[in-house]
Amino acid sequence: MKNMIEMRDIVKMFGPSCANDHISLSVKKGEIISLLGENGAGKTTLMNVLFGLCRRDSGSIAIDGVEMPVEYSPQTAIEHGIAMVHQHLKLVETFTVAQNVILGAETMVSRRLFRREKCERAVGALCSRYGMDIDPKSVVSALPLGAKQRVEILKALYRGCKVLILDEPTTVLTPQETDALFDLLRSFQAAGMTIIIITHKLHEVMAISSRVLVLRQGKAAAIFNTNETTQAELAATMIGKTLVKAQVSAQLHSHDCPPSVELRGLSTAAAGDACPLRDVNLNLYAGRIVGVAGVDGNGQTALVEVLAGVKKLSGGSIQIGAKEIKKNTSGTMRQEGIQIIPEDRHRQGLVLAFSVYENIMLGYRKDRRFVKDGVFRKAKARQFVSQLSNTFDIRPRDTGILVKRMSGGNQQKVVLARELSSPDVKIVVVSQPTRGLDAGAIQSVHSTLLKLREEGKTILLISSDLDEIKALSDEIAILYNGSIAVQRAAQGFADEAIGLYMGGGKEV
Repeated sequence: MKNMIEMRDIVKMFGPSCANDHISLSVKKGEIISLLGENGAGKTTLMNVLFGLCRRDSGSIAIDGVEMPVEYSPQTAIEHGIAMVHQHLKLVETFTVAQNVILGAETMVSRRLFRREKCERAVGALCSRYGMDIDPKSVVSALPLGAKQRVEILKALYRGCKVLILDEPTTVLTPQETDALFDLLRSFQAAGMTIIIITHKLHEVMAISSRVLVLRQGKAAAIFNTNETTQAELAATMIGKTLVKAQVSAQLHSHDCPPSVELRGLSTAAAGDACPLRDVNLNLYAGRIVGVAGVDGNGQTALVEVLAGVKKLSGGSIQIGAKEIKKNTSGTMRQEGIQIIPEDRHRQGLVLAFSVYENIMLGYRKDRRFVKDGVFRKAKARQFVSQLSNTFDIRPRDTGILVKRMSGGNQQKVVLARELSSPDVKIVVVSQPTRGLDAGAIQSVHSTLLKLREEGKTILLISSDLDEIKALSDEIAILYNGSIAVQRAAQGFADEAIGLYMGGGKEV
């Protein structure tokens, strides 16, 4: 079968660092292939080179038999049928779904006068054709992350793409949404589309792709036929060692102990299309992990914002020990020892124009360890950040590098390093902590959370990854339509029952 993509000996340098070291990749027409590797292995860079976002330093690229010049733009790639859905979505938040889809291709609707109604009908027809339940009139900022990703896919379909590149496409999806996405991709494949998926989830590689290219430290480590390999072999090739899956141990503390945190009837005011909290009751315990599962957009973001003190309560209270909090401010919640790992590291967790050092020290600028007689001790601070960089395996090790130049997974590690290393942490609220991380980094994060549990910390874990929820939680709570549908021990809580509550149903 004819090769749709032919990349030969691709080299891409960023200063002295070699992101892609003589990598070759051939992809057949109508094939689904996966790129697998640790954060910083060069996966996204390689696809950015193919899409025209990065100029290769050497090597050659042919798309559908056409040799591409050394320097070409994403527009040229689009004209040759290449589309890329990035891990960090490239949408105009204040525009509607329809406006985002047709942006830059308005003449495909009308060559003279732009008409919104005609645009919305065209996008609506595209949604119907591919079974995507999205209102073309919806403003993108009000959509959950999973729906925003589908808008990006609609943009690619609208332009008639032949090759679809997906960078970590399932990090914002529930298991049901992932299954639906894979069904959609298989239908694209049946129609002759070529698909390249960057992912860190080994079971997804095995489920969706026919071949997988494993990258390691910027080089092509190996390429496998998925029906001739195993998850264990892929993991070992990717990180050079066998992974040991983190799993919560037997209950450390008695179920009879009182909760360390009680959320009593929490409610928030409605804001646009975002789901508010409605009479949320939830108990958290020292030395235990309570996992919150639910379809994206059912109030998870509001719950984190309330505990961070950035969204005010319209009703209810938060009981922490003997203290009842009805007016939650960021200062009050910090004083109670609450540390937040937000779901969106770009908007809520990092200053992208700052370095690793600067981002980590944002959380410690008043720490007495680094301030003496009113003078900030830079040398000690830099030593501290360097130690955290090693502990959390932040790559590259240069703490002076700007965060915006790092891979998504390493950006997440910067947030984790800052928030989980505070000496005052008592309560940890983690939202999507492993989104975009590779298998080795996920293992490290999970081990960190379990260590905090063993130390007696109170942990609230919010994740769209049901496997993660089941592996780490002592108790599981299901959030549906802004309320807690059920909270019970994780052991014995069947997948079928979890899925039922996530969809708004109840056990008979």
